[in-house]
Amino acid sequence: MSNLLIPVDSQALEAVTGGASSRCSPSDPVLKNLTDLSNTLKSVGCASKKTGFSITEILMLGLLMNRNGPQVNVFVRRHY
Repeated sequence: MSNLLIPVDSQALEAVTGGASSRCSPSDPVLKNLTDLSNTLKSVGCASKKTGFSITEILMLGLLMNRNGPQVNVFVRRHY
């Protein structure tokens, strides 16, 4: 993934929104969530390089691990 997200700069946000960020402080929840999401995507990119999994595979594993559904038991019957 060559186009990784970068943290949102409050001055750049102000320039784009026409000064609306003057109501936003650096502790604003939306700005914090966007920065956290950017950092998470960077971490996933680094993990994919270290483990050999693709970014998509790591994201899918994360989704599967965070499922809140019922646990499924799988039984394998072996023929001897």
